[in-house]
Amino acid sequence: LLLEMSDSSDGKTRMVFEIPTRGLLGFQNEIATLTRGTAVVNHLFLENRPYAGVIGGIDKGKLVSNDMGKSNLFSLANLAKRGVLFIEAGEEVYQGMVIGESSRPGDLDVNPVIAKETNNMRTVNKEEKLYVPP
Repeated sequence: LLLEMSDSSDGKTRMVFEIPTRGLLGFQNEIATLTRGTAVVNHLFLENRPYAGVIGGIDKGKLVSNDMGKSNLFSLANLAKRGVLFIEAGEEVYQGMVIGESSRPGDLDVNPVIAKETNNMRTVNKEEKLYVPP
């Protein structure tokens, strides 16, 4: 619901909307891509309201766990390339649990539990630091 729209003297347009939080999932990346990073998005919680129906528009997929156990940093570092994660390393996950938002449409079954294979061979990547964005 568009509440207010105003133009400023420097060529910027300010728009104020009332949108359910679930309608903002995936919006930040989409608006940044469409405006080539020039849009500024700010959001504030207004109040709890009853479910208002289906929201159309941006079709983002989900990252769904296909195994149960404790998630680990090795697998989450690789999954972070596929989208935004909702869990951290060491959290217990179950099969069918939504653990993130995919950067592409459609659901993707992933394994956040798989660990790095250990062997006696030395590699160049041995000291590689793993990082998962917050």
